[in-house]
Amino acid sequence: MFARREKTEATSARIRSHNYNLIEMWECVFTKYLKENHEAMEYLNNNNMLKITPLNPRDSFFGGRTNAIKLYYKAEEDEIIRYLDVCSLYPYVNKYAKYPIGHPKIYIGEECKNINLTTIEGIIKCTVVPPEKLYHPVLPLKMHNKLMFVLCRTCCETMCQSSCFHTQDERKFTGTYVADELRKSIELGYVVLEIHEVWEYKVCQYDKNVKSGGLFSKYVDHFLKVKQECSGWPTWCVDETTKDRYIQDYLTHEGINLDKSKIKSNPGLRYISKLFLNSFWGKFGQRENLTQTEIISEPHIFFQLLTDPSKQVQSILPIDDNVIIVNWLRPEESVDPLKTVNVVLAAYTTANARLVLYNYLEQLGKRVLYFDTDSVIFTQKPGQWAPSVGDFLGDMTDEVKSYGNNSKIVEFVSGGPKNYAFKLFSTLKNDYVTVCKVKGISLNFKNAQVINFDTIKNAVLNNAQEVYVETDRRIARTSTYDVVSKPEKKTYRVQYSKRRRINDTYDTLPYGFT
Repeated sequence: MFARREKTEATSARIRSHNYNLIEMWECVFTKYLKENHEAMEYLNNNNMLKITPLNPRDSFFGGRTNAIKLYYKAEEDEIIRYLDVCSLYPYVNKYAKYPIGHPKIYIGEECKNINLTTIEGIIKCTVVPPEKLYHPVLPLKMHNKLMFVLCRTCCETMCQSSCFHTQDERKFTGTYVADELRKSIELGYVVLEIHEVWEYKVCQYDKNVKSGGLFSKYVDHFLKVKQECSGWPTWCVDETTKDRYIQDYLTHEGINLDKSKIKSNPGLRYISKLFLNSFWGKFGQRENLTQTEIISEPHIFFQLLTDPSKQVQSILPIDDNVIIVNWLRPEESVDPLKTVNVVLAAYTTANARLVLYNYLEQLGKRVLYFDTDSVIFTQKPGQWAPSVGDFLGDMTDEVKSYGNNSKIVEFVSGGPKNYAFKLFSTLKNDYVTVCKVKGISLNFKNAQVINFDTIKNAVLNNAQEVYVETDRRIARTSTYDVVSKPEKKTYRVQYSKRRRINDTYDTLPYGFT
């Protein structure tokens, strides 16, 4: 009860701090007022603006999509399994994708009826009904603490393992999306039932023809130039002629003029420039209400903090008789936006990155075995389409090439997102090798004896029991800020809940597929 009261006081204080004239009324008084005023009651019951919460731009900020589509697959005689990765996906998006600029023009409720979804730019809060037979859904939905891509809200809520039988009302869901992603969904059969709110922006985009424009293109070009120069010469640059051709090709494709005298391997500087390329956009999406820590030695400061309705104390740690450490948060209603944060820019970055990946998923269809934010594993037979590979920003690169030219994956298995392994024939070793990736478990020599390709394959094919790995000494920090070395035990099991499994197969379908 006291927490609710403090939340109300914090909200009131924030509204008044912006010089608004705030009129407050107790709930019991307001309820009595509505009973005596039918016009006010009718207004509340029929005003759509009051039924849907306002658009929160952070609701349009989703991460990358990661999932296994087939849990096990063995290539046929005339078939190979390929593993391709987009070269520098986020820097590519930062340079070439459109981005919003300026302040938005906001449309709410009835104002949204005349919105043209084919041309508008910005973020849109709407209610949609997905199609019934789309193998790779487009729009994301946060549910079960996961990023899901589904065709029915209710099927996803219940994790229904059968064909969808729900009504339109049960299938629909409401979300906030970047306009380009919503347009792509409409193209593939999604139906927009209602638009609740729109933030319309002007946008800017890099022009490939004149090699200029774009919000972040100069930033990307600067660090991309450093990265490429520090990567050294490609292996095919064996003389001055091929080196000159490499520099000219890069200028033609990226509009970046590499300095011939600076092209030499420098792993340290290359790492730094790559870090600047990949991580800078994330600052725009940073959470603004992070836990604050204060070291307090004055009692009056402590009690002032403890009784401040705009601050919520999370923990108190005594250090000695005179000093304590207090961790606190602001209520969401009292959080001031950071000058470095623009979550709409972050939302545009991840939405455009998902669309780049989706372009490949759409064309590959049921041949997809697994995908991560910027990569896809798929099957290919002679004559079938496959993405072209290249060396420039945004091109696909072959992840298997490091095992030798013409190396190929022959068997793939996955226990869920970020949890997969494959067997490939390496032309460098002229033998079969296995590769295993499991998020959260360090696959050092000892752990790799327990969790490997055969372990995951056995778990998926035979529903094998859980596997345990132990680390003798893991460095960790305690809640009291001590750094300790302690043993750690982790459990490996198949975790798959983002799609429904088809009986007696290792294939899957999205929730809601009929």
